[in-house]
Amino acid sequence: MSAPQEQSAAPRSRAGGPWIWLALGVGLLLVSNGRWIVAPAAWLALPGWLLFVDRSHARWGLPIAFAAWLGVFLVAWRGIVPAPGWLYVAITGSYAVVYFIPIAIHRGIARRLGPVAATLVFPSAWTGIEMVFQRWITPYGSWFSIAYSQSAEPLLQVAALAGTAGITFLITWLASALAVALERRAESVRPGGLLSWAAVLVVALVFGEVRLMHAGSGPAPIRTASILPDARLMAGLDEAMAAVSLDQPLDAEHRDEIVRRAEELNDDLLARTAREAAAGARIVAWSETAGRVLATREEALLERARRLAADRRVALLVAYGVWTPGAHPPLRNEVVAIEPDGRQAWVYEKSHPIVGPESPFVAAGDGEVHVLRASGARIAAVICHDLDFPTLLRRAARVKADLVVAPSDDWPLITDLHARMARMRAVESGFALLRPTRGGRTLAADAWGRIHASVDQPDDAVVAELPVGRVATPYAALGDWLGWGSLAGLLSLVVLAARPRRG
Repeated sequence: MSAPQEQSAAPRSRAGGPWIWLALGVGLLLVSNGRWIVAPAAWLALPGWLLFVDRSHARWGLPIAFAAWLGVFLVAWRGIVPAPGWLYVAITGSYAVVYFIPIAIHRGIARRLGPVAATLVFPSAWTGIEMVFQRWITPYGSWFSIAYSQSAEPLLQVAALAGTAGITFLITWLASALAVALERRAESVRPGGLLSWAAVLVVALVFGEVRLMHAGSGPAPIRTASILPDARLMAGLDEAMAAVSLDQPLDAEHRDEIVRRAEELNDDLLARTAREAAAGARIVAWSETAGRVLATREEALLERARRLAADRRVALLVAYGVWTPGAHPPLRNEVVAIEPDGRQAWVYEKSHPIVGPESPFVAAGDGEVHVLRASGARIAAVICHDLDFPTLLRRAARVKADLVVAPSDDWPLITDLHARMARMRAVESGFALLRPTRGGRTLAADAWGRIHASVDQPDDAVVAELPVGRVATPYAALGDWLGWGSLAGLLSLVVLAARPRRG
């Protein structure tokens, strides 16, 4: 690799100087992820940040850039991160720090490399650091990944190869390729990095189109139904429970009122489940904690569900919350799988209660993924936030699940983003996805991420004719190979940049 031109070693002031690039970066990053997502903005938001730090002195350029970066994060993720006051600032600020590190690394070493190698610093740093942070540091899984800004089906197929890291690498590589090309245009350096990126993008999109064409219409569809709780009945139960403490024993008066309201809620869920089974649904699933029950009455609820499944010859994924007053923690968040002959197959407990809002009150499950066999399909389940952890969902691929049912409970501000995240898991690990969701988007997607039903905040059942079948993917088999490769590539680039320059 040829040595870079010596004049690239120091920042220079140019027409349309650094401030306009910072302003452009702020505006586009604000609508790239979080509360507002405009897919093209994610591709164009990051070059401005790189050009600003490249064209300004490190003493003031990096601090100013980080202050603006932090400000964008605090605005864009408000209401998405469920934390109040300074806790919100601390959580969101930690993500801002992590995702700013690749910008600082680019500023430190890219100028010491040739024009093609220089473009690889930023995407390697971003992709590798993100993998480490998501897998071993943050308790919130893959939230904040810029890959979720994209929803075009051909591009999503890249996730089958490399997970979200594949899409992230393409987005961040474009940023550095544009920044290096603009920064070095006065040096008569050919934009080799930009051309390399374009070639890889074309290959990726062709791969996606071919993969979708090869998929055809997919396996034969199975009629599914997603059941959500009646809003009025749920509000009545929540009102009754608000009058007591979750971790204290119940007095008789409050217990009787809560039991009465919970049974009204569960009666309605079972009645609507029976209705959908009679209408032809072969798989019926409830949204997260759609049912509610005291631990002493859990078996009675399950017995009714087992009889319904046997009578209607339907597979049930019954999701409910179990309350044990006085226990620590007092709540369990469960999905019980019932076979069409009425036998109970397994119980899955939420593996990742949200740290902060849920974790003090909800017992965490062991994360083991099991399968139920029904209608010629192998059916697994996880619950809501579990879908934000790609490593956990690779277990569904290992047990050869054709369908993952993921009962969820969202709030309006995360409706679009959280549905995008769930859809990505289906493409990564090659399973169909059924996501009954209270307060958000109920979704049915096949193993290629093609949507067969999508309803925001439905007030009744959502029915979908869903092609249920698994597809082997490299990501399911190899995991975060691109993240590890990015770390190795970054280390190589650091070594290369540290070599003495030839005169």
